[in-house]
Amino acid sequence: MKYILVLIFLGINISFAQDLVDPLAKDKESYFKLLSTKYVLIPHRGTYLLPIVYNTRPHEDLYSEIKKSANGDHGDFYKKEELEFQISFMIPIQRKVLGTNFDFNVAYTHHAWWQLYNKAYSRPFRETNYMPEMFLRYVDPSTSRFGGFDLMAADFGFIHQSNGQIQILSRSWNRVYARAFFQNHGFQIFTTAWYRIPETVKDDENRDIYRYMGYGELEIAKSFGGHTVNLKTPIGSRHLSVDFKYSYPWKDNLRWYASVQTGYGHSLIEYNRSTQRFGVGFVLDSFIDRSIQ
Repeated sequence: MKYILVLIFLGINISFAQDLVDPLAKDKESYFKLLSTKYVLIPHRGTYLLPIVYNTRPHEDLYSEIKKSANGDHGDFYKKEELEFQISFMIPIQRKVLGTNFDFNVAYTHHAWWQLYNKAYSRPFRETNYMPEMFLRYVDPSTSRFGGFDLMAADFGFIHQSNGQIQILSRSWNRVYARAFFQNHGFQIFTTAWYRIPETVKDDENRDIYRYMGYGELEIAKSFGGHTVNLKTPIGSRHLSVDFKYSYPWKDNLRWYASVQTGYGHSLIEYNRSTQRFGVGFVLDSFIDRSIQ
């Protein structure tokens, strides 16, 4: 399944690699216009709603303690069908830090998996991941090229990610990271490398997380004729994971959205459990989707 998704994505990229206009200057102009308004909310890691997500492999054993505490047998706590949504934004705090081309930003991403169709357990939020971050962003005022791609921006920051749970369900880690954005002729490439800030053995709830989520991630996006396809995979992990997404304009700033995920690390509670998930819904428009329009 994972290799099929990679081949499909590469085939789409090859088929539509022609007749595109380099959007770099247009994207930078739009971005700087947004920054001219102080404390504006800017799209960050994607804001979307998937009313129906089907998981072929729910890991019911993760919630055995919750089931024991329930009054009576209510069946599965982790049903295959659920709702998933994410809200993500960044806020510019300070432009041109110390007179440089670096801007200081803060951001927050809220990712939730809601057992909306599980009436027996009162439709609980099964898992929620909280991800605040702060970072310096360098937007190249000229045009620097690397391997035929133009550098759009580079980030250097700190990120915390946790699921807000306690005891055996708790998962969290803190990282410092470097991230770069490249694009050329309808392609966007996002490369991220991170270093986990060490914790004591006593406090480390997921000491083997590198094995499944790696030391960074590679994300490739391609836009063509209104369509956008996106492929993301970890770098340096021992287990292959693929996150494939497709979107197409619907109306105003909304797009139809489809998501296929296979592998590890799609949520913190299941970072070391293999899952396969298929979802459909809506996503807010972004710079990537508008880059060639």
